[in-house]
Amino acid sequence: MHKRYIKDAASKELVGDKRKDPRAQAPSSKSSQLTMTLFPTKFENRKIEYKIKYKGRTRPFSRARALITSEQYMDRTKLKELLSSFLTIILDGGTSSTNA
Repeated sequence: MHKRYIKDAASKELVGDKRKDPRAQAPSSKSSQLTMTLFPTKFENRKIEYKIKYKGRTRPFSRARALITSEQYMDRTKLKELLSSFLTIILDGGTSSTNA
């Protein structure tokens, strides 16, 4: 008689009629680091809407909006530059850094 290996909905392997727990994964070396990259998707009413992509374990939200100041709105070159670039935010255990 041979043994069959089937994965069920609970991700447990069936070995014959016995259940076997899956192996535990090693914890990530960057467990507290979260990287958010904001991509501009829409601009209307002096607001930029960003789509957010994450690298890390948590995903608190999927979109963000930024208000544009009068100075940024009046200078079309700076506004166009702001709309064409994406923003990366790295949160690491209470500290943060920002790259544009």
